[in-house]
Amino acid sequence: MDRKQAVIFGGGALALIAGITLVVRSDETPAAQQKAPAPAGPVTTAKAAGAPVRPSSGNAATPPGMDAARPTDCLIEPSQIVRVNSGVEGVIQNIYVDRGDDVQRGQVVAQLYTDVERAAAAAAQARASNPHTERAAASRAAYLATVSQRSDQVSQYLARDVVDEARANAQSAAEERKAAAEDQRVARLEYVQAQRVIGQKTVRSPVNGIVTERRMAPGEYRGADATHILTIAQVDPLNVEVFAPIAQLDAVQVGDEVSIFPEAPVGGKYRARIKVIDRVFDAASGTFGMRLELPNPGNKLPAGLRCRLEIDRKPASITARSK
Repeated sequence: MDRKQAVIFGGGALALIAGITLVVRSDETPAAQQKAPAPAGPVTTAKAAGAPVRPSSGNAATPPGMDAARPTDCLIEPSQIVRVNSGVEGVIQNIYVDRGDDVQRGQVVAQLYTDVERAAAAAAQARASNPHTERAAASRAAYLATVSQRSDQVSQYLARDVVDEARANAQSAAEERKAAAEDQRVARLEYVQAQRVIGQKTVRSPVNGIVTERRMAPGEYRGADATHILTIAQVDPLNVEVFAPIAQLDAVQVGDEVSIFPEAPVGGKYRARIKVIDRVFDAASGTFGMRLELPNPGNKLPAGLRCRLEIDRKPASITARSK
């Protein structure tokens, strides 16, 4: 056998061996690809094993507004927040209070400069109290009236022009007397006006409360664009704004007393009286609004606190369902 024949024979043998190997491997199945045998015993479900089942979503849930047991939140606020200002423009001379100070109704809290107004008041008072002008006019009117009467008595002996002039002078003097009296009356009114302006430049607190803001300072000009000088909050009594579930509507009425529990760290229990019950409800949250009045003697309880409300008696509808 020569070299060429040996190469051909060896290549054919190798091809035969490779074909046999492929046939054997195609008949084998991997263990990972084989299916697991089905269990022979009965199948146990989650329900049978006692596992919790999620409730189906439906209309069984109670609407928010009809849950009378839901906690009733509230907010304690000042009964009034007053922005104190002067009724007239001017330069601020003094501010006698600062943030956090207690003030009483009628207390002077600020003062504007009143030099010009006081001078105008003094001048008006001097004109109003000056009797000489009116006396002089009255004396002249009386004299000319006498002259006119005498001229009428002897008019047959006097020229017509003389008699007419005497009468005109008497009438003019009478009018001058009235004008002098009117000037005095106007001077008295000007004095009163000046006093009123001075009073408006003396700023007083309209309520009992606490200063929460001092917006301006001495030396500033209180012009037309200035909103206010001070802010005073009245905290006795306090207002309590309540948002209660609609289911509790039958349990409250105007004039009732309820219990208020402020949040920590204030805490405690307080009694408040219902003043207003809204007749327009909030459909989205299922609540209605109420305003309570909470006495606060001595300003001991601060405003701006969250709180919780407890109603003493149950709603009529809830009581009926419990029976």
